[in-house]
Amino acid sequence: MENTREKYLIAITEQFLKYGIKSVTMDDISKNLGISKKTLYKHFKDKDDIVVTLMKLDTEMEKVLMEETCCVSSNAIEETYAFSSIIIEKLKDLNSSVMYDMEKYHPKAWDIFVEHKRGYVYHCIKTNLERGLKEGLYRSNLNPDIVAKLYSEKIDMLFDKDLFPNNTYTFTEVYSEMMRYHLKGIVSIEGLKYLKEKE
Repeated sequence: MENTREKYLIAITEQFLKYGIKSVTMDDISKNLGISKKTLYKHFKDKDDIVVTLMKLDTEMEKVLMEETCCVSSNAIEETYAFSSIIIEKLKDLNSSVMYDMEKYHPKAWDIFVEHKRGYVYHCIKTNLERGLKEGLYRSNLNPDIVAKLYSEKIDMLFDKDLFPNNTYTFTEVYSEMMRYHLKGIVSIEGLKYLKEKE
């Protein structure tokens, strides 16, 4: 039963990523899965239940990936690049309306995202900044608390389809530019040398 549910969730995720959440109905989901709506409702109470479940799974998976990355990165800059790769891979095919749909129509799922962003993501970035300070790769007058908050709050902006419409920018382009902007603003002279060697 659990494996079946997981398979369904993977397929539903692909639908949401491609078309957005609002435009995908329970009828669309059941047709795409090749099951009846009755069977679908045995696994999920409604669409909101699906979106909340997916957001919980997504944040847990991201935590696992981030923890693994922290363990193997040789320094704070490498860790930042590794974090970026995870985010780009995860969100490169995201329809920009997904976040808008979730905020407007699925507040429980949105609250999970906000809590994750302001809790776990903030903590990861702050820890990375503190590591970079110890390693001498980030500038000594940096305030980890402020910069981590600035970073985590900028995430929403990446999904603003008025600012970054899908037909003009890809998520990878926007996120990569944000990461370059972030790193160039926090590195020390030593860190800048390291960055130039990587480019």
